[in-house]
Amino acid sequence: MGGSKQTVTPNHPKGGVLSSLISASCWDMTLYLPVLLLLCLCRLGLTDETSMVAPEDHSCGEPVFRQEAWRSVGGAVERLGRQLLNSLQTGPEQPNVILSPLSVALALAQLALGAHNETQKLLLSSLHAHTIPCYHHTLGSLLQHLTNTSLQVATRMYLRPEFEVYQSFVAESLHRYRSEPAPLISVEEVNQWVEDATKGHITNFLPSIPHDIVLMLINAVHFKGEWEARFDPQLTQKDVFYLDNKNFVHVDMMRSAKYPLSLLEDGELGAQVARFPFKGNTSFLVVMPLPGRGNVSSLVTKLNISDLYRRLPQESTMQVQLPKFTLQYRQELQEALTSMGLGSLFSGPDLSGISAVPLQVSSVRHACGVELSEEGADASAATSVTMMRSIPIFFVNSPFLFALVDHASLAPLFLGTVTNPAPDTSPMRINSLLGDDPHGNRTQSDSTNSNNDVQSDGPHSSNNVQ
Repeated sequence: MGGSKQTVTPNHPKGGVLSSLISASCWDMTLYLPVLLLLCLCRLGLTDETSMVAPEDHSCGEPVFRQEAWRSVGGAVERLGRQLLNSLQTGPEQPNVILSPLSVALALAQLALGAHNETQKLLLSSLHAHTIPCYHHTLGSLLQHLTNTSLQVATRMYLRPEFEVYQSFVAESLHRYRSEPAPLISVEEVNQWVEDATKGHITNFLPSIPHDIVLMLINAVHFKGEWEARFDPQLTQKDVFYLDNKNFVHVDMMRSAKYPLSLLEDGELGAQVARFPFKGNTSFLVVMPLPGRGNVSSLVTKLNISDLYRRLPQESTMQVQLPKFTLQYRQELQEALTSMGLGSLFSGPDLSGISAVPLQVSSVRHACGVELSEEGADASAATSVTMMRSIPIFFVNSPFLFALVDHASLAPLFLGTVTNPAPDTSPMRINSLLGDDPHGNRTQSDSTNSNNDVQSDGPHSSNNVQ
């Protein structure tokens, strides 16, 4: 690509590009398009310095052992996700944190293509990419793999029509991450793109676009997956979800009396870990603290998906309850990224690989949503009654951490903590449940069990692992 100062201005996008991202099928779980924007603010002054995006070593194009390389990138994405979860605070307005570490990694990686010197080092360090050979090549190939599963990734580079960007940055962004330039005309056009891409779930994403914004990097990650073992919607009932030892809310609880589940009780982690597989190459991982062993936040720093997957046992049939919910999360990430050592992005970064005009990042916005349901479920098998001498039970009835994990890379495509799956519902006091003891225990043996007989005696009180 040389040191050319060739610049490019965007053409209007062709119609029909987004149609390939939208599936008409109805699946059991939807994690709909988290959107991350990097808004680069034009600073005063010009520079005559020539710039280019530094290419990776030519050996990156050689065949590599893909799964080993993907696992390295997957571990880096997980570490980034853990850092973000630790940096993002919950509160009454947003009791849950839901994000896509993959989406954040993709945006920061694309920005790193145009960063030089200390800024590039900081970005690669925050991405945990500085020790991974051919990081951009491997992340790009992982994205190609993921788009052949249930995941869709859309990227776009919005540019002011008068703003000139180096051809090398555009070419490398397109080659690595399929990010094509488009004209930044109005906030309405950007918001419409977001709304269309999220099937109407995320509306009015940006209130306005300041006049000095010249570049926006945007990506959208969309997952739709079908449970391997489906839930019967006729069995979904209102039940108790314990916010803590004093408060609870009623939520719609999906139920199955005979669910094949891989369940691990990890004493060192102080949690129960369950893997709900989807058809294909992904799973929904639930990590729920054991009673008296800390809260969800304490699990974040100890999370190690690769280790958990290695130790998860074979599936066994058990009685399961899983909350049905629809949650949204929106957050400005500047404070979180600053706490992770990226504060210079918002003051004086070296982004001279993008344009001759000095740039700085003015905002990093993230919007994410998760919908967990039993839609499209086949009721034929889930309604069966089972008789066992001792029935293992796993009820997700208190705060938990979740990860949507790609099996090939073990990367958390989505990661979050759910402390209240019904944030619009007013909590109730536990003592209002007659005879309820949040630390009580109940066992079931030598009995005929159906989902309709499930009771809620307190957080985790019904969970047992054999």
